[in-house]
Amino acid sequence: MVGHARVRESRAAIEFRPLLSAVPRARRLPTVVSPGAGESFSAWVDRAAFDLGIGPGQLVRALGLECRASSPSARPMFFGVVLSGESARGLREATGLPASMWRRMHLERYAATALDFAGLDTGRETTLRTWSRQGWAQVYGSRACPLCLADGPVWWLWWRLETAAACPVHGVLLVDVCPGCGIRLRRGSAGSPRGLLERGGEFDPARCGNRVGGRSGALAVRCGQVLAEIPTVAVPGVLVDAQRLVLSVANGGRAPLVGEPVTPAVWFEGLRWLVALVRAAGDQVGPLPVGMPPVAAAALMDGARERAQTPVGVGARVRHGPVSAAEAAGLLAVVAPVLTAPDSDAAGPLLAGWLEGAAGVRRARTGSNPLRGLACPPVLDAVARRVGPRASRVAGALPAVVPGPGGGPVVPGWAVPQLIDPVDYRELIAAHLPGTAELSGRRLAGLALARLAGAGSWRGAAVLLGMDAAWAARVSNTLVQRIGDVPGFWSAVDAVAVRMAGRGLVDFARRREVLADLREVPHDVLYEVCHPAGRPVTWQRCRHAAAWVWQHFTGGDPREAPAYGVPWPGVTAESQREGWRKFRASLLPLIEPELSAWGVGLLGSGGGR
Repeated sequence: MVGHARVRESRAAIEFRPLLSAVPRARRLPTVVSPGAGESFSAWVDRAAFDLGIGPGQLVRALGLECRASSPSARPMFFGVVLSGESARGLREATGLPASMWRRMHLERYAATALDFAGLDTGRETTLRTWSRQGWAQVYGSRACPLCLADGPVWWLWWRLETAAACPVHGVLLVDVCPGCGIRLRRGSAGSPRGLLERGGEFDPARCGNRVGGRSGALAVRCGQVLAEIPTVAVPGVLVDAQRLVLSVANGGRAPLVGEPVTPAVWFEGLRWLVALVRAAGDQVGPLPVGMPPVAAAALMDGARERAQTPVGVGARVRHGPVSAAEAAGLLAVVAPVLTAPDSDAAGPLLAGWLEGAAGVRRARTGSNPLRGLACPPVLDAVARRVGPRASRVAGALPAVVPGPGGGPVVPGWAVPQLIDPVDYRELIAAHLPGTAELSGRRLAGLALARLAGAGSWRGAAVLLGMDAAWAARVSNTLVQRIGDVPGFWSAVDAVAVRMAGRGLVDFARRREVLADLREVPHDVLYEVCHPAGRPVTWQRCRHAAAWVWQHFTGGDPREAPAYGVPWPGVTAESQREGWRKFRASLLPLIEPELSAWGVGLLGSGGGR
């Protein structure tokens, strides 16, 4: 029988099916190794294969599991994560055990508690890679307690959760990396993380088994580290209690969140939000709990140092799961007092310190809020709103309109560009927006001028300027929090308006209207200026030229130019951006005067200066 994914009848699903390999109908195994309650399915395959005297890849075929044809070995679909219908059928026929039992050995067991499977499409395995980065579970690899493995080679499923930190039975920190090969446990190899199914022949599950030599066969060298002999680090009882609480909720138990009854899924949502908040606070999180293992404290400091040195993309780094058992232990120890607080009054002081620390780090380094868009349970959100620092009241400090010659504002709405002049920004505004990209700062200044011109809100200012609402919201919601001297900021915006009036007002609104449909500069127009320079004219250059004309005369962001508002056939967004960069750097200096003159003619007398 040919294995296939049970997916929606869509074009994507049809393209996906040929990646599956033929799976023979499973036969009943002569013996079946009894799975342990809570055992990981992938580890059970290794243990059962050893008991039968065959390789794990051979057992996968004998079990009738649904596999990828493109894999160099027998690797089941969503192995250890989700059990497909075809794999469930094969297991039932080969072992006689119900599919419900096998599903409880997969990470899907935690779908309603510790893990969020919203981003995983079981019809397309390509989504597994994205989910593995965003989810709080290890798709390839596992943590482990060497003392548990000394009692028998049973790997527990919860060790694959990224909230797994300490063994509640032996009171030791879990192990991530094999000291023998330096590779994460059960990863398979340092390069391509494929787990341990690539091994041919029999192996001892009591040993590490990661591949450290050749690619396959006789050239492959397997790590012989005895797992039960890996050294361990003792952890304090308070951390063991925190781990027991996490496991209880992960298995469906109920626990209050700051004294309020919540579902397990909401409880873990709160845990993820608190972890992100502590990371966002960095070294401003305050004193660490007494008794925290030095390795856990070091992991927290290393993470904070890394995020401080590379602030770009810090939002993603504060949201991912703990990268090691040591970091998980440190984070659990820090957030446990809030998770177990009897009420909001007890949790408030801790949250207040973390929120203030995160706000300080945000203003000093990036200015953006790394927690924006991250789900926060209402019970925690209510406490955070009550005790957190107030945002800069930029709109509340809006000064009185400076009258122009006709009694209105110095710069009326029709004369405001989406992005203010770069020189004006550097000389007057940049000092009030530390750590801000110039393009974003010029956009906020344009919105601020629109506020002075009469717009009643930041959203209204975006409408007045014909600006993309998402871009406007992003800068108005984040950049204003970087402004320390609010009156000084508005005084600088006033100064920009006075400069613009002194240079003579331009009807930018009219220009945006005239050029709203400019998607290409005609081929013959560009040919007249490119041919003498020995440059060929392509349709891509015609569109890049149109984008330049639009941004040059409207004062807008070239990324919002009409030329980029329609799809480019066969051109990726990255290639499009690279083409624009090359156009600006190499071709524009040769043709800018002629292109500008063509734009003036296109605007005509009704387009303003």
